[in-house]
Amino acid sequence: MRNMNSIAVAFVALFLITVCGCSDKDYATAPVSGTVTFEGNPVGKLRVSFNPVPVGENYAVGPYSQGSTDADGKFTLVTRYDDEGAVVGKHTLALQYSDISETAMSDLRASMADAQESGDKAGFDDTKRKMAELKKKLKGRPVLKSRYTKVFDVPKDGHTDMQIELSDM
Repeated sequence: MRNMNSIAVAFVALFLITVCGCSDKDYATAPVSGTVTFEGNPVGKLRVSFNPVPVGENYAVGPYSQGSTDADGKFTLVTRYDDEGAVVGKHTLALQYSDISETAMSDLRASMADAQESGDKAGFDDTKRKMAELKKKLKGRPVLKSRYTKVFDVPKDGHTDMQIELSDM
């Protein structure tokens, strides 16, 4: 009987740990949402990423967060682990168009140079056409910097109306 009581206590303890949660999450998150604009106009089809700034020697402050802007420039962040918002603390901003790959643009530039160097007129013309298609998508959109130096602070209560104006950066 004593053995059965020990097993029952162990199962109850295991159940409580499972139900109550035992997390190795050592960071706090807060909700973050807002709008991205350029010269006052909303910017859609952007992936907005917040990357936690290291604190002292701690480079593992927490996961990055990202969200995509809709046609009205509105976004809501979630962490890479699907937690709502972003890690509380300071973040650097990274922006990338969600419908245009910068890697694809770089690859096309390299292909054009290779085709021109090798004298492959058909390859050059094909690559030039593809580059023109991508440039059409960019027409009228702001040119994105590879790094933004502005640091955003996410307080414990978060930001639900953050305004990111690209012409200010």
